Amino acid sequence: MLEKIEFHIIYKWKYLLSYIKNLSYVKNIRNKTKSIVYVAAEVDKDWIFGAKVRRLSKFSNLSSSTYFHNLSKHIPTSDGYFYVHPKYFCRAFRKSPHILKGKNIVMFTHENWDKYWTKTHVIWCLNRADKVIFLNTEIRNKIVKEGLKKEKTHVLHIASDPDFFYHHKRENNVVGFCCAYYERKNPDLIFNLVKNMPERDFVLIGKNWNMYEKFDELIKFNNFTYLENQPYEKYPEFYSNINVFVSPSKLEGGPVPLLEAMLSNCFPVASKTGFCPDIILHGENGYLFDIDANYKEVAFLINKAFKNDESVRETVLEHSWENCSEKIDELFLQL
Repeated sequence: MLEKIEFHIIYKWKYLLSYIKNLSYVKNIRNKTKSIVYVAAEVDKDWIFGAKVRRLSKFSNLSSSTYFHNLSKHIPTSDGYFYVHPKYFCRAFRKSPHILKGKNIVMFTHENWDKYWTKTHVIWCLNRADKVIFLNTEIRNKIVKEGLKKEKTHVLHIASDPDFFYHHKRENNVVGFCCAYYERKNPDLIFNLVKNMPERDFVLIGKNWNMYEKFDELIKFNNFTYLENQPYEKYPEFYSNINVFVSPSKLEGGPVPLLEAMLSNCFPVASKTGFCPDIILHGENGYLFDIDANYKEVAFLINKAFKNDESVRETVLEHSWENCSEKIDELFLQL
């Protein structure tokens, strides 16, 4: 209740004021979408979000472009807008209200509430969008229960690039992780695997891991390598050097790195979150573990994965950017 009161007093009036000042920006829902702007933040250019919008824009059959904003100001005029994160739509609503004239589709990967972007705040904004894309059914149903209108939702597994990520033969003794540092990424599981499996080499590609409380100890392990803030163009090379890819998260919308790894023919060992259970058939093209599994259970699956010589790339080829972009085009045209 307090959260709702704070939102109405502190934030809601700002959105309404922006809307009232721009009453001319009322959309004509009969207009056919001819152009789309894929919106991400300036800081995303060399990170995964930046790669997502560039690839979706590249494969769109509509007139499309990317825009990397600074606090969502000066977003170009377009028939439609695709936001790679809910916060970007919320900010655009306030800072570039002309977007209300167009059709707005927002991607929601996972819950990430904080003092400013509360659940009440974000869901109120999302109910002003035309469509909200979720990467899996579980998180969609949860946010609908929290107040998002179900008719605005759509489930679409996000994609990767089968041409960018290439098949490789698994010949190394290397386990890979790909993630930025967050508590939901289960850093203690990563730490315990590295510490207790000295016979395996581990490589982590990501950023901000210096914030992890055990980072100084982790980086000293002889079997651990940290690749920090690598450009996205380096990712195919990273995957081509690992045999087993581990996705340890406790909460995910995707994770997209799982698709990247599988397209590279890395054998996956993943927690049961996000779309992992949707694209991995346990025992055939990967192994799944519970989000509260201990490191011994995961280590057992890692060792088992090293013995599996099945190719996994073919099982995820359908999840391409081209197919995903085509489905997003269809959503815009249906609005």
